[in-house]
Amino acid sequence: MSIHFHTLTGCSPTPLAHYLKALGILRLVSEQADSLARGAWRDEAFILATKLSVEELTEFFLTEYQPTPLVSPWNRGS
Repeated sequence: MSIHFHTLTGCSPTPLAHYLKALGILRLVSEQADSLARGAWRDEAFILATKLSVEELTEFFLTEYQPTPLVSPWNRGS
């Protein structure tokens, strides 16, 4: 298994919205496609390290991605 490093230049550590977008991408990939996926910021861009190639990552977001709820209204206190 090889590791692919994807540089996501639209996900910088600032502003906050870009930071949260990067965390969301990492969460989705690690929960639904590659549990060993990792991420870091380098030179104002988010680096996603995953077993998915560019084509596989694109295919994941186009066809396999399933939205997940941020809030569960059926749980108490959320």
